[in-house]
Amino acid sequence: MLTKESLPHIISLVDDNSEEVRNQVFKDLSGYGTDLETDLVEFSDILNRKNLHQIKPIIEKNRRDWLLANWKNWYTAITELDKIEIAMNLISKFQLGVLQQTPLSTKLDIIAGNFVNLYPYGNELDLSNYLFHVLDLKGNTDDYYHPLNCNLYHTFESGMALPITLVLIYILIADRVGLQVVGCNFPGHFLAKIEIEGEMLMIDCFNSGRIIFESDLENLSTDSYEALLTIINTPLTARTVIKRVITNLINAYREKGDSVNQQFLKELLLSSPLR
Repeated sequence: MLTKESLPHIISLVDDNSEEVRNQVFKDLSGYGTDLETDLVEFSDILNRKNLHQIKPIIEKNRRDWLLANWKNWYTAITELDKIEIAMNLISKFQLGVLQQTPLSTKLDIIAGNFVNLYPYGNELDLSNYLFHVLDLKGNTDDYYHPLNCNLYHTFESGMALPITLVLIYILIADRVGLQVVGCNFPGHFLAKIEIEGEMLMIDCFNSGRIIFESDLENLSTDSYEALLTIINTPLTARTVIKRVITNLINAYREKGDSVNQQFLKELLLSSPLR
C-alpha cells in the first residue's frame, strides 16, 4: 500500500520510460485517497509542471470524491446563511483544493473586520461602497462563463465573479457586521436588496454596486411592476441559492468543454435536497 513517505519516489516515476511502470504508478496514486493533494504539498520540491499535469486527472477525481462525501454537511445547518456559507466553502475547496489556504469563513471574517475598522458606524450603502469600490469587486464581463466566477474565495483573489457570487459576499459580510442585505432573484441577473431610512434599494453588485431605486424597476424588465415586486419580496431560501449556483457551474463547465465536471455536478444537483 502506498504511504506518504513513499510519495517522492512514486512521483519521480510518473514519466518513467516504461509503460508498465507508469501504469503501476497511476494505479498506486489513484488508490491513495482524497488526501493525495494535501500530502503532495509537503513534497512540492519534487513536483514540476509536467508531472503535475500528468496526475491532474487523479487529483480532480479526488476532489469530486471529496465533495460528494462532504456535500451533505450543509443540509443540517441551523440558519439559511450558514447553509449557504457551508455549501459555498465546499464548492470553493472542490475547485481550488490546496490553493485555498484558509477556510472561506476566515476570509469573510477578515474582510468584515477591515470594513468595521474603516467604517465603524457604516450602513449597507457604506458596505457596498467598500466591496465594490474600495476592494473593486466587480462582474467578470470578459470571461463570464469561467467556473471560478462561482467561487467566493477566488473572487477575493481575482476581484471578479458572477452577480450571485458578488451578492453572496455582500450578504455574508453584512451579516457579520450586523447589517441586513438579502438576495433577489431578479430577471436578468441576481441583485441585492437593502433598506435605507425606510426606502427599498436594489444593489447591482455586478456593476460596481449601482443603486437601483424602486421607481426604476419598470425600466429594467418587461415584467409588470406587480410581478417584479412579488419577485423582490419573495424570501430566498438557501436551497434556491445553492441550486442556482450549481446550475451556473454546470453551464460554466459545459461552456469550457469540461464534460466530466459538468456531468458530476448534474448528478450532485439531482442528489441534493434542492427541490
